[in-house]
Amino acid sequence: MNKSPKPNLPVDVYVKASEALYGVSGMVLFGFGKNEYSTKDRILRNFVAKSAVSLKSIFALWELSDYQSAWVIHRTVLDRLFHLHSIGKNGEYDIFDDWSVYQQYKAQNRVKSDNAFKHQAVGWVYELSDEQKARMELLSKNKPVWRRPNAESVAKDMGMSFLYKYGYDYASKSVHPMSDDGQQEFYAITGLEPAPHFPSQISVLSNSILASTMILNEAINQSSFRWHKILWDFLEQMQNMLDAGDESYNLSFAKLGTIFHSDSLCKHMNVE
Repeated sequence: MNKSPKPNLPVDVYVKASEALYGVSGMVLFGFGKNEYSTKDRILRNFVAKSAVSLKSIFALWELSDYQSAWVIHRTVLDRLFHLHSIGKNGEYDIFDDWSVYQQYKAQNRVKSDNAFKHQAVGWVYELSDEQKARMELLSKNKPVWRRPNAESVAKDMGMSFLYKYGYDYASKSVHPMSDDGQQEFYAITGLEPAPHFPSQISVLSNSILASTMILNEAINQSSFRWHKILWDFLEQMQNMLDAGDESYNLSFAKLGTIFHSDSLCKHMNVE
């Protein structure tokens, strides 16, 4: 996903970087959790949390040599990045929240009203509190209208069409079935020879770190809080690592850990 081809780094370099990024994401999440937050900040918090877990999943799939599945999750990470950028730019947090809640409510009702499956629609998952019922009643009377952003258009708006072309669109071939799907897995499982030479898929690791870094950057920029400057130093250094193998992010990571254990990484905008 980098604009110009760069040599891949050793896998262990990407593994260490992903672990540091996961750790910093956790610190940021605690920053959100220790403050009162609006609908906007709750959404941003959730985007960061989902991105962090998705990144771990990609590296776990890499260990299993399940490269196609890693690309599939990578595509979802980019999709979340494009959603986050578009929602923030257009100030659509509330309508996105209303639309999301209403769509999930409709999906549950579809199961509950289906004679073949309604007996399975039981338990706390299908129970609504009085507050939720009141909200659903309002949303049902005034249905929220919101459309998911177009990935290609958002990437272009960000000035990063390469994210779409060489990330989102490229990964689509792993989402949708192809005739040679499973060929690499066939030889890996059976051990039969002669096995074809398969291309390296290591770019899914570097690309996923970049996408997760960008989501974290979007989230703290859009949030209602003031964050410690070292966070931006860390994110910049993380991208320098992807560009040139510079691992100076470790210094910022250590500083963030010290600050995190003694104070919060963020404060409300109105706190001096």
